[in-house]
Amino acid sequence: MLVNTLSAQVTEIDKAPVLRKAKLQGKWGFLDIEGVLQVPAVYDKVLDFKDGLAAVQVGNMWGYVNEKGKVIIPLEYEKAFAFYDGLALVKKGGAYGYIDQERTIVIPFAYEYGWHFLSHGLAYVQKEGKWGFINKEGKVIVPLNYDFVQGFTGPLAGVGKDSKIGLVNTEGKVVMPAFCDRVGIFSEGLIAVARNDQGGYMDVNGKLQIQMIYHATSPFSEGLAAVQMNKKWGYINKEGKEVLDYQYDKAEAFEEGSARVMKNDQWFLINEQGDLLLKESYDLLGSFSDGLAQIHKNGKIGFVNRKGIFVIPLLYDVCGAPNFSEGFVAVCKKGKWGYINKKGVLIIDFKYTNAASFKNGLARIEQEGKWGYVNKKGVVVLWED
Repeated sequence: MLVNTLSAQVTEIDKAPVLRKAKLQGKWGFLDIEGVLQVPAVYDKVLDFKDGLAAVQVGNMWGYVNEKGKVIIPLEYEKAFAFYDGLALVKKGGAYGYIDQERTIVIPFAYEYGWHFLSHGLAYVQKEGKWGFINKEGKVIVPLNYDFVQGFTGPLAGVGKDSKIGLVNTEGKVVMPAFCDRVGIFSEGLIAVARNDQGGYMDVNGKLQIQMIYHATSPFSEGLAAVQMNKKWGYINKEGKEVLDYQYDKAEAFEEGSARVMKNDQWFLINEQGDLLLKESYDLLGSFSDGLAQIHKNGKIGFVNRKGIFVIPLLYDVCGAPNFSEGFVAVCKKGKWGYINKKGVLIIDFKYTNAASFKNGLARIEQEGKWGYVNKKGVVVLWED
């Protein structure tokens, strides 16, 4: 049974690693922002650093290295995941358990599968085909008698039997028995639940606060939620009162007082009163990230903020990614790529034939048929062989 880990559980912000994965001559290692290989490129697979260690693989076995490239935990595991809150999920002898950074087995190898300790110090695990949640001492908090689970979103997690799903809290108490078809993400004190294609909202105690009358629902944001009736979307408040009527083909969450909505196959930006913030029509309005969204018109690309104001004019032919990464985005003019910042200032000149997003201080670029890594000062710190 596929385990559905809701996105809310995996959006915890980690300190950005100082090293970036790099593949050289078919093997993986890690570069610093000066292009120095701090971890030699000798591994078949690597995961990003987390809590000072990275999982690495040679052949069929996994272990962990530190940021100096030293093997801290020997490559003796059949599978290894990143450390979260001091523990890592690993597989040995065909079973999963959890170790600390001293290689101590904190939770025995007793499970068929598991996941990280992401929220409230709990992780879901599987044993004898059934799922539940344990704490960091290995104590079962939610009994392992469910056919599937969803990760915690806020104080609640979805747990299912057969095809129905219910809710439990962080103490393992059943808040809602498994009788719904779907549950959503807990947000602003409410969680969407649906049964027989009718959705509504419950509170943290499992009490129905907004009746199950909607054909589709979404999480609350800034006091409003997009809901669907008769194939059209509108917005309600937390009392279930209609705030914006059902006129949209698609509708997204409000952030900073605005939301993207689609009508007649075109995206618009509205405020909480339903007023259009972009007065002209455009070919495309992208999704927002860090307060900016791509906008396309007549073959050119720029960026607007959530008030519908152009921050970056319609100047570019192609954009390398939907959103900025580490404050930069690759853009193309007349067949050459460079990088701009979130104010639209050209930081790295147009001279590359390909350009990828920045990650951990470096971006992979192509120039004259060769691939390498450029830092945020525009210096190519390493060319691949």
